[in-house]
Amino acid sequence: MSQKGFTLIELMVTLAVLAIVLGIAIPSFNSMLQDSRAASLGSELQGALQFARSEAVKRRQDVVLCRGNAGGSSCENGTNWVGGWLVQQTGGDVIKVWDSAQGLVIVGPNAGVTFRGNGMASASNFSVKPTSCSGQQKRVIAVSATGTTTLTKAACE
Repeated sequence: MSQKGFTLIELMVTLAVLAIVLGIAIPSFNSMLQDSRAASLGSELQGALQFARSEAVKRRQDVVLCRGNAGGSSCENGTNWVGGWLVQQTGGDVIKVWDSAQGLVIVGPNAGVTFRGNGMASASNFSVKPTSCSGQQKRVIAVSATGTTTLTKAACE
């Protein structure tokens, strides 16, 4: 009677080959995952800037996108935006809040970006990158004086 199946040696060789392939693929996958997170958060931040501009035009009043405090109830000065950000009517209510983003480094203007009722803004730049950035994983968001935003890839420092 014949038996079907794998021998122990065939199984060991298969596992060894699988371990080698995984050892090569996992670092590449991790880098791809970090790049994807930076791209996603960069797009989310760009959307927040566009939202703040549209709210300023809609309300015909100044609106600021700023780094949020720990409770998400008001603006707080600082260039480290990883704790989250918010859109607030100048001297008024908070309109929308975004949560923190762990595993990334987000650098923005100290006092935020103010959009005026006509859509104009205080020109500034943001950068979003993974904590262990390599290659072209950094995203730079530029806000022009006219209030428009551009999102580009850049090399990590």
